[in-house]
Amino acid sequence: MQAGSINSFASENDPWIRQISPVSTVLLNCTFTDTLNGWAAGDSGVIIHTSNGGNNWVIQNSTVDYYINDIFFINKRLGWGIANEFLLDGTTILKTTNGGNNWTAENFADSSKIFRTVYFLDSLNGYIAGFQGTIFKTTNAGNNWVQASIDSSFFAFFPIAKFAFVTPEIGFACGGQIDIAGVIWQTTDSGLTWRAEAQSPEPIYDIYFKDLQKIICVGGDFEYGAQIIRSSNGGTNWQYRNLGLFGQGQSIDFRTQDEAWMALGFSGTWAITYDGGDNWTEMFTTDTSTIYSVDFADSLHGWAVGKDGKILKYIPSKTGIQSNYSEVPEKYILNQNYPNPFNPSTVISYSIPEKEFVSVKIYDVTGKELASLVNEVKEAGGYELKFNGENLQSGIYFYSLVADGLTVRSRKMIFLK
Repeated sequence: MQAGSINSFASENDPWIRQISPVSTVLLNCTFTDTLNGWAAGDSGVIIHTSNGGNNWVIQNSTVDYYINDIFFINKRLGWGIANEFLLDGTTILKTTNGGNNWTAENFADSSKIFRTVYFLDSLNGYIAGFQGTIFKTTNAGNNWVQASIDSSFFAFFPIAKFAFVTPEIGFACGGQIDIAGVIWQTTDSGLTWRAEAQSPEPIYDIYFKDLQKIICVGGDFEYGAQIIRSSNGGTNWQYRNLGLFGQGQSIDFRTQDEAWMALGFSGTWAITYDGGDNWTEMFTTDTSTIYSVDFADSLHGWAVGKDGKILKYIPSKTGIQSNYSEVPEKYILNQNYPNPFNPSTVISYSIPEKEFVSVKIYDVTGKELASLVNEVKEAGGYELKFNGENLQSGIYFYSLVADGLTVRSRKMIFLK
């Protein structure tokens, strides 16, 4: 297959299965804090929760009966939501401190500000954004919100869809307006000020950091289809590409360092890459379901939600993923640490396809090496390491798999005290 090419294949290769859903309303977002605990939310005030990896889902009382645009959890206790009844009546901010057993709802003080997404770095510092390019920040868990300063460019006031922070200081937001521009906002001072630039002809709906430098955004529209916008230098430069696939890139998450699944919404299809985003494969979703959100807790555990209350679960055995560590893997694999976020310890697992000298190293956000968990010749196979971060400060860290002196995989992890 040539670089940048697209391929299609039939749904018999589908690694997803339908799960029993307790609702039939549209589910817009799903988020998992670990392999067991996850939430999904959508229309009619619906929030559902699983504590056993999606085998069972229960309805939680969100205290509202209208549209929940977004939901976000930093661990299995602390979560927030954004809800809107009518766009002229202001936004309701939802919060839970016990995993959603109880939710509180508070109307945002200024009813002229309409929000559609929420993101928290930790239990105190968070952000909300929405229409007119409005961004607010809190440093006290949402008790007070302060409006951020955004540059006065034409694109700065377009709707914002999602946030993503790579460090506590450096963050991005994405959004835009159909048939005008897809916009990326960037901050380097913890969200106090933002700069907006148009990077694509259609809106951008989701953003994902592979590491400190590599970023991938997805979006699109009804007419021109799905698009990706990538940066390999931390957002200094961006490259736009239309995938030529019917649908909109609503959500993206990486199962492994190279394999990512992009939900294309109304088209009832996935866009999948196995090489980090150079080439994309199109596949029908299970039952051609309209999927709006996808989330992988690690390489073996993934979920997706969408229209009519659809819930899909990723089944690794259907795609030949090595779950038996006695088998020799076909490629390098560095799994997401579990749990993540963690305190004080977490497990890192990796696999190598041949005997060689390997290292697993821990870095802070500046690239300073903090620890080397293994540094020796290993036989081909899979391994698990336990990392104790009791001496760390709360924040974002990275870990890398190094083989014969070359970094072959890197991932992000979060330590919360």
